[in-house]
Amino acid sequence: MYVLELPWLLLLLPLPWLLRRYLPGQRERQDAVRLPFFRQLAAIAGVTPTDASPLAAGRWRAVLDALAWCLLVLALAAPSRLEPPLTQARPLRDLLLAVDTSLSMETADAGAGLTRMAAVQQVLDGFIERRAEDRIGLLVFGDRPHTQAGFTQDRQALHALVAELQPGIAGPRTALGDSIGLAIRLFQNSAARERLLILLSDGSDTASLMAPDKAAEIARQAGIRIHCIGFGQADGEGEQRLDEAQLQRIASVTGGRYLQARDLTQLQAVFAELDAATPQLQETLQFQPRTPLYAYPLALALGLLVLQLLPGRSRRVAEEG
Repeated sequence: MYVLELPWLLLLLPLPWLLRRYLPGQRERQDAVRLPFFRQLAAIAGVTPTDASPLAAGRWRAVLDALAWCLLVLALAAPSRLEPPLTQARPLRDLLLAVDTSLSMETADAGAGLTRMAAVQQVLDGFIERRAEDRIGLLVFGDRPHTQAGFTQDRQALHALVAELQPGIAGPRTALGDSIGLAIRLFQNSAARERLLILLSDGSDTASLMAPDKAAEIARQAGIRIHCIGFGQADGEGEQRLDEAQLQRIASVTGGRYLQARDLTQLQAVFAELDAATPQLQETLQFQPRTPLYAYPLALALGLLVLQLLPGRSRRVAEEG
């Protein structure tokens, strides 16, 4: 499709005609000698006069001038060719998954003979695949939190990282507060409209330098909403006891939700509920490239003007020779 960026400049097309029509022309008085014996003088000089056609030459010049003017105006109107539109979907939500990898995650009580970690890996794979329009990050925490992946839409890389999760890879204990602190730092460079942290733990905080309640308050001030998932047994002992009250406070302070799961089936239901509660959020951007074409009419116009100069210059060279 071809368009003009400045179509109103086409109003300049009749400008030469208007100037010629309404402005007084320039008149010059010249003296001339009329010779009734011109042909005899030409014969004596050895020159054969030809029948000139100044009127026809003037018409051709006027036509070329008019065509050159039209091409110049067309170039000023900035013609361009519209290329096929390009569409891009930009995610408006950054979603961070924080997974507890303490040693208690190797407990095989998730059903179907699965450990808690194996059940989490299976559910996270499906969740990541469904969240095609979100940028997803991944961190793990044990004694200390560690970033596995910054915010990305590379699903293949995320699946590979989830498959590598092992109980104890970040230490045997659980640092809930520090994991929230690391999440806050990861979100600092995020320009997304919505910042969401899904925190999954099967125990109680036993290793944090920052209290979970304090970390949750800082997250709230940073505009981060936290959904907490308790995956384990609330009647466990010591570090393996699921601290539901703590997770509920974290979620409540940040405006999130607390969800609890005991086995694989309940964990799948929890993530399905989160899917429904956080519909995918994206913005569609459309850009249509334009290829400028003004150079073509401009080159043709200049060519016509140069073409009119060539005959006059050749005559002058011949006369000087």
